[in-house]
Amino acid sequence: MNAKRMKKGRRWLPLIGLLLLTAILFSYAMFQGGFVSWFLFYSFLPFGLHAFAVALYPLRRAAVIRTVPARRYHAGESIPVMVRIELPWAVPLAALAVAEEGRKHGGEMIAIAWPFRRHLSCTWPLSLPRGRHQLEAVRLEARDVFGWVNKTASFYVPCTVIVYPRYIQWPPEMVREWFAQGKAARTLAYRRDMAVAAGAREYVPGDKMSWVHWKASARRQELMTKEFDEQRNDDWIVVLDGAASPWFEELVTLAASVSKALIDEGVPVGMLVAGKERSFLAPRRHDGQWQSILLRLAEVDVGGQEPLAHVLAEEANWRTAAGCIIVTSALSAQLAGQLRAMAPKRHIVLYVVNREWGEDERNWADRLRRSGVYVSRIDPQALQTVRQGGGDG
Repeated sequence: MNAKRMKKGRRWLPLIGLLLLTAILFSYAMFQGGFVSWFLFYSFLPFGLHAFAVALYPLRRAAVIRTVPARRYHAGESIPVMVRIELPWAVPLAALAVAEEGRKHGGEMIAIAWPFRRHLSCTWPLSLPRGRHQLEAVRLEARDVFGWVNKTASFYVPCTVIVYPRYIQWPPEMVREWFAQGKAARTLAYRRDMAVAAGAREYVPGDKMSWVHWKASARRQELMTKEFDEQRNDDWIVVLDGAASPWFEELVTLAASVSKALIDEGVPVGMLVAGKERSFLAPRRHDGQWQSILLRLAEVDVGGQEPLAHVLAEEANWRTAAGCIIVTSALSAQLAGQLRAMAPKRHIVLYVVNREWGEDERNWADRLRRSGVYVSRIDPQALQTVRQGGGDG
């Protein structure tokens, strides 16, 4: 309550100061007389009256509308913010400053002189990091010619802006290299017709009669049963390690890039995020999947406490996936062991974003490659300097 009174008192200080200055100049002219004293008083009078007008101006009665063009914004892009202002009276304000309140990523104060106008508009660029941002208040500040009076008012005009992660265009030949890697390698035509037998084996009591392979039975002179190939799908999962890392934003960029590369190849892509909260996005092939992945990556928070190896061992949503791409910033013995256990059953691609590897990391990487895992280390600087690919794609 005391703070509110002090703030209200400070608002009236400039007006009180103007009144005192006017009284002093008028008294000086009355008692001193002469041309100089009256010249000072009359020279001050227009500026003093203008300052009085600014001090009494009902700035809080202004109407403010903020708009952001509806499109997809990526980290590092300039976001144009337009503010339209309707003032209550057409007073000759020397300058009206418009600012995004409480923002450190742009929206700095812009001083614009708009004399005798009620309907005003201005646009400034706003730079925001990846994430969901709530723009709340716009601050207006009116001042007179000499800055004797500064009058401010804040207007709550909420607006939600989602900033998606950057991504880069991945070379198609590198994408096809993923599909050819590992013991589970096969061509892009992943799905197999389960109605076609892949082979024959000896009959075992309990097998269905519809499974009997009559041609093979006639050749072998014994009852043979059709043997079907294991059912597998063409789903791929991108796994993002959400553990605390100085290069977490680069990891998010890489996860978005490889997801876009798989989607461009027509592969159903899902996502497993091991951040503060583990989340899973089921693989899909439809057009909205890319938007869903971008939104998931825009809102992910760093700080996962559970080791990535445990997450991979416990997660059951993607057991039938044809392959997975692991994006992390640290390679450990535990993670390497888990990936070697997974390698015989599916494609495994491991990207480690780190400046350099020690001897242990190089040894673990070599063992993984011998197990059929595609392993690559990427320098974080390579993901910081690339241009964003795709635009609105």
